[in-house]
Amino acid sequence: MAGPELPDYRAALGKDLAGDVSRLNQAGRYRDAVKLAGRVSRAVGRLAHVSYEAGYAHYQLGEYDVATRHYDAALRRDPSLVSAAYDRGEIRLITGERDAASTDFLTVVRLTPNHWAGHFRLAHLAGLSSDPVLFEEHLMDALHYGFDLEVVMADPDWNQFVQDPALRPVLRKLIVLYGNDRLTSWIGERP
Repeated sequence: MAGPELPDYRAALGKDLAGDVSRLNQAGRYRDAVKLAGRVSRAVGRLAHVSYEAGYAHYQLGEYDVATRHYDAALRRDPSLVSAAYDRGEIRLITGERDAASTDFLTVVRLTPNHWAGHFRLAHLAGLSSDPVLFEEHLMDALHYGFDLEVVMADPDWNQFVQDPALRPVLRKLIVLYGNDRLTSWIGERP
């Protein structure tokens, strides 16, 4: 007679310990978060969520190579850890590794298809390639799942997209359909 399946102790422990590291990250105590994550890894072993939190701390400190190694470790242990895939994609976007960033953001979309974040970053990558078809497709998906276009107004890349002759018509159309007066002013149109 089989009883109920017990939760994976190691996974539960990892989430609990990662919560402690996460609280340090949330408080902006990134070096303390890194130290605690290291102690946990030495005492308990490498746990996906703890590796993620260590990566996040290094990411916030601008230590992209170390952060990426922690995200890689987290994803080896838990390929469904969408936050690690997204953050690694962000680093790859920042460092100009567009193909690798695209792979990460496609993973994000596969794991969380009904969330705007992965779709938005795929639109961003399409914009960097000046591809209006993919730009519109991914941006429409992001908008469909709740993305707020005002978020991009201060982003230097998106300010360049407004000037791009291939992308401007797409942005104009979407702003007319889904935007507001602030966005209309941003692209230089009369409200």
